[in-house]
Amino acid sequence: MSSARIISLLFFFTHIQTLFAQDLSVNGGDVWVSQGADGGYHLYIRKKPDISSILLVETTRDPALLEPNYAYRTNSYNSINGDELRIIDGKLLPQSSGWSLIDSTPEFIPEIGIYVFHIYIPFLIQYGYPWTRNGEVYVGNGTYFNIRAFTLPYADYNGFFQDNPFILEITQEPLPGPPALNYMKDTEDAFERISRKSGGLLIHSSGPDDIVETIGKLISDEAGQNLDIVLCLDTTASMRNDIAALRTKLIDSARGFVNQFKSFRVGMVLFRDYNDAYLTKIIPWTSDLNKFQQTLNGVQAAGGRDIPEAVHEGLYEAITKFQWRDAKRIVILIGDAPPHIKPRGNISENMVLEAANAANVYIHSIVLPQ
Repeated sequence: MSSARIISLLFFFTHIQTLFAQDLSVNGGDVWVSQGADGGYHLYIRKKPDISSILLVETTRDPALLEPNYAYRTNSYNSINGDELRIIDGKLLPQSSGWSLIDSTPEFIPEIGIYVFHIYIPFLIQYGYPWTRNGEVYVGNGTYFNIRAFTLPYADYNGFFQDNPFILEITQEPLPGPPALNYMKDTEDAFERISRKSGGLLIHSSGPDDIVETIGKLISDEAGQNLDIVLCLDTTASMRNDIAALRTKLIDSARGFVNQFKSFRVGMVLFRDYNDAYLTKIIPWTSDLNKFQQTLNGVQAAGGRDIPEAVHEGLYEAITKFQWRDAKRIVILIGDAPPHIKPRGNISENMVLEAANAANVYIHSIVLPQ
């Protein structure tokens, strides 16, 4: 064998080793996730020298590798990934098929001093196509993701790629310090729509400092009437500071205005979400403020392992599980998170509104910062 042939073979094997030595791994320390006030999640992945693009795909794969695992996509445009390109079989994928969760354009994050891929993940994503296996995934606690890293831009399979599976785990916590006025748009939209269609009002609260005052504003116009009121309260962990304010301030404030009404009854529905400690919990009518204070003392904020909550379920119970009198009938929805985009159970927004109309119940909403 000639020396030239040996050098050629050595170059070939060295080239192969270099290719297989590329680092396409994505580890826990390479990933950051945050929740935006715009709804959904922001995923940041460290840019490594060998990674030129990132694509989110299903994690389930046929052991025989005969069944494809599809890329996740969204049916609506967003400014973060909406202009990203994707290549399939050497051709650009048309946007008519949806927007893939992909990034080939790293951005610099001054706070941590590195470049990252940035992907926006809405609450509801799709995979597959009508002519093959397809479906939707609701993104929340326990959702599986496969972060597929490519050596080439645009998720081009002409290069190498590596799968990096992850599980999304979510814990809700209220932000420390004074709350910023970062209301989640999905929450504002849903609360406003429900209130408007039921004849009620939407009010923004800045949090613990004014939540009790806000409740007072919503019922002050009913002075001189018989009043039945049900508080429909989100009790997931992000509401901890707000519930503490209700516990310490609400009854003292109520003592100052209950005499303005001919008669006054208050009930409450606590709600969390599916697969939580409870979905809803009903607190019956009472006119005894001391008794209601005892109830409030036992209300704890916990759980809520994803962002949307069982808002519709809580409202439906508030409307249908109480025997209303001949009085002004009000439900006050208090929360910082939207209902689920698609019902997880049997209760829909239309059912809530139909029940409110049939029972002549007005739904006021207090939206809190997320």
